[in-house]
Amino acid sequence: MYIFHISDIHFSADDLPGQKNLERIIDSINHQHVRPDMVVITGDLIWKQHNEYYAPCFAALQKLPAPYLVITGNHDTSAGLIDALAAFAPHHPRPQMENFLQYEYDDASFPVRFLALDTCKTGCGGGNLDARRLQWLEARLSDSAADKPAVILLHQYTLPTGSGFFDSHAAGWYRDFNDLVSRYRQNIALILCGHLHNSLHSEINGIPLISGFSTNWSEELLNQANKDPGRDLLRPLAYLIHRIDDSRQLTTYTVTVR
Repeated sequence: MYIFHISDIHFSADDLPGQKNLERIIDSINHQHVRPDMVVITGDLIWKQHNEYYAPCFAALQKLPAPYLVITGNHDTSAGLIDALAAFAPHHPRPQMENFLQYEYDDASFPVRFLALDTCKTGCGGGNLDARRLQWLEARLSDSAADKPAVILLHQYTLPTGSGFFDSHAAGWYRDFNDLVSRYRQNIALILCGHLHNSLHSEINGIPLISGFSTNWSEELLNQANKDPGRDLLRPLAYLIHRIDDSRQLTTYTVTVR
């Protein structure tokens, strides 16, 4: 199975370079030698919670060559994204929790299932995953009827990054989430996130944790100061391809786009 992974689109009507970069990424995906079985978009579809940007963003995503799954980021709103999916992506899975875009997606032909989490909290870069949302996740991870491991989708990277700016976003739920997935590590194949505008690879008690590149810009991540790190204008655009075989072997490819 090939999972193509993009993130942090930050679509804005005034950001023509960002729109062009998204077009370049989608064009590269369409010309890959392997076809995606699924594209995942790990949050921040729009810029600063301007819900009116969802319509043109989803119009651009219609050019993807495969189904896609989205989650909320700190620049999204849960209600706005839920409404936008109903209006512009009617085939996308619907939320399975009231007021939050949390859902399970399981295709019989895939070796994994997807568990999408909504960490949106207005005005908070670190987001939130309260007890009710964590209980939803635990119920699905502990489901004895599930016969395949999960790929968990969430926006924030829940481990230290070495960046003063992003590490200052760390929230208490990170620890609770990490403890929960550690208890069910045998039932999880992979955790995918965004937020960092870079691809970091680590693990939570043996579970791979990988952040995806932004389709818009890269951040100067290794900045110890607790301030906005600024944009890395020299790095090429990139996205990830995660290959998972029937034995759960994971291989991640980085594809650069110039």
